[in-house]
Amino acid sequence: MKFVSWICTFFSALLLFADQPSSFERTAKETVLPQTIHVLLEKEVDEALLEVRGPYYLFDPQNGSRITAGLLDKRFMIRELASGLKWGEKFSGIHQFYVKPRSPDTSIFINGIQYSGSVYFYGVGGKLHIVNEIDIESYVKAVLTTQFPTPMEPEVMAAVAIAARTSAYYKALKGRGSFWHVDAKEEGYMGSALIVARSPIERAVDSTKQLILLYSHEERNSPFLASWTEHSAGKTAAYEAIFRRSEDGPQGVEAPHAKLARQESKWSYQISKKAFCSLFHLSSLNALELFCDASSGKVYALRCNKGGNESSDIEFVSLQRILGKEHLLSSDFTVTLKDDQLLFAGYGKGHGVGLCLYSASALVQNGENAVKILNKFFPETYLCNVGTLPSVR
Repeated sequence: MKFVSWICTFFSALLLFADQPSSFERTAKETVLPQTIHVLLEKEVDEALLEVRGPYYLFDPQNGSRITAGLLDKRFMIRELASGLKWGEKFSGIHQFYVKPRSPDTSIFINGIQYSGSVYFYGVGGKLHIVNEIDIESYVKAVLTTQFPTPMEPEVMAAVAIAARTSAYYKALKGRGSFWHVDAKEEGYMGSALIVARSPIERAVDSTKQLILLYSHEERNSPFLASWTEHSAGKTAAYEAIFRRSEDGPQGVEAPHAKLARQESKWSYQISKKAFCSLFHLSSLNALELFCDASSGKVYALRCNKGGNESSDIEFVSLQRILGKEHLLSSDFTVTLKDDQLLFAGYGKGHGVGLCLYSASALVQNGENAVKILNKFFPETYLCNVGTLPSVR
């Protein structure tokens, strides 16, 4: 493995990723990064099974005061009553608390799923909101474990780990002050029990510990939404171009390795007009129009003309989610309407934003390391160790 080789080149990578030697100092002054991320596990549920194995504390999240403590295992349904939360016993006047382990051996389970860190319970109008506060390193391991059941080459996984950590810090920083930063269902977060000790993913995260990318823009440096796509088919797009969100981040780039394999990545999908209209609640469909990113050619939206001046716009993210990722494989496609059939034909796989995994794998085969791979797909960024920056609890 080449982890050591590129870790050793960390300081040279700072120069590789940034033209101004003072940018690192500016970042330390400007950016205050949290060390944990708050993940929404359940929203507005009637009850949940909370089990704690081992000693624990209960704290009030509003003022940090300790409510109670326990030494023995406890397993009861938790629900919100008019008088306060009930978990075995009633906590009169208390409508929110969080469970914190008193020992490294303490385990917390919500509906049978194990979670690391602390778990918050907010009672609102008879409903529960449940949030897991977990350190970002453990969070990245958990998310990547579900997204990469078959890990890629060590250098590719190292690059992915840094990208995932960068996005996690961005979301935690942007959502600071909110009750939660990310939604477990949207992120594919399924707790800590799936993390496999000494697995390729754990090694990738541990070997890149606290390394993130910072985007240098208008004299400001900050983490950003660093994504990845399976096969870009030749070009990647900027995040905001496809997801239609105003986010600071690097632009898309050429991906020569993926371009050479463009034809090999060709796909098609056909669906009847009737079925399409049913899925998207359209009364009729007379014509289709694609909206494409000028730089990459990727599709960010589809306009469905229903006749006359009536039309309905569908963003790519929603289009792919409803049709299914196994059908609409990528954002690089065309669509035709003929004989009451819609024919989608395209290239590549994934949304087309960020790190192209196909190209990254090819670069590794040519001897490149994670640092150079990240430099290729995230221009105007540089590596930074968050351990050198200010932090807040």
